[in-house]
Amino acid sequence: MQPAIMTYCLESVLPEGERGVEDVLRLAAREGMECVEFYAGRWEVDGDRRRAAESVRKLADAAGVRMPAYGSGTRLGHLGEQRAACLDELKAEVEACVILGGTVVAFPIVDAHPIAPDRPNATVGVYFERLLPDLVEQAQELADFAAGHGVTISVLNHCFVVYLSWHQKWLIELTGRENCGACADPGNYLHYGHQDAVEACQDVANVTKFVRAGDVERTPVADVKAAFADTGAFAPWRAASFGEGLIDQEACYRALKDGGFDGVVSLKTAGSSPEGPLAAVRQSWAALCALLERVG
Repeated sequence: MQPAIMTYCLESVLPEGERGVEDVLRLAAREGMECVEFYAGRWEVDGDRRRAAESVRKLADAAGVRMPAYGSGTRLGHLGEQRAACLDELKAEVEACVILGGTVVAFPIVDAHPIAPDRPNATVGVYFERLLPDLVEQAQELADFAAGHGVTISVLNHCFVVYLSWHQKWLIELTGRENCGACADPGNYLHYGHQDAVEACQDVANVTKFVRAGDVERTPVADVKAAFADTGAFAPWRAASFGEGLIDQEACYRALKDGGFDGVVSLKTAGSSPEGPLAAVRQSWAALCALLERVG
């Protein structure tokens, strides 16, 4: 397995106003992080992403880092007028991934859509089974396009339509494309669905194409209540240093390996450290690299 770090994770280390792509790539190089997942969810581009990717590739080459994976913030599964626009955006991101030197794109699925009140059995939102036919159709279209560019697409477990391992497994099975698999995020299984991360990794191991690494811990109840009273925010989970939270990381990665996964593992969060955010990233990065070395 190849350790990588998500640009999103490194941005938090840098001061406000110094979080540009070049700043992040140079930081990765200074810290000896040779592989970077380029996360485009916060990438502000004027014009064509593919042309912008050419500039980013030059920056990466100059810094001496590789970008084997691309993280999209564009959601698959939109209906109506947004459907075509979002698929076109994802296809452009597949091409951007290739320009950056990557071979795998990760993306989330839409959160629950509202259902028109005149639909049979209308409710306030759509659940997985009801959206599945649309998801499969769109995933097949995107996978077929990506195959023509030598790219694998990976469905992230995130938010509240596709957030459990069996959601990913069945979407991938029914899509039926070799280059369509799961982006397994052990922390998200727990965060969104209270699903045991080891069990989830065992379930999707044979279809996993990419992994997002992180750890979580429970926020103290008093802190949850205080934040909710102050702002209405509800945050029962928070990021922990890799290997120091609630997830049995070694069991997760051994399960993934046993299922045949041998791809990129991207560190997305690093928790906190009394010595500051850079120290937190260094600690989690070292722990991830050591774990992957042990797992082999």
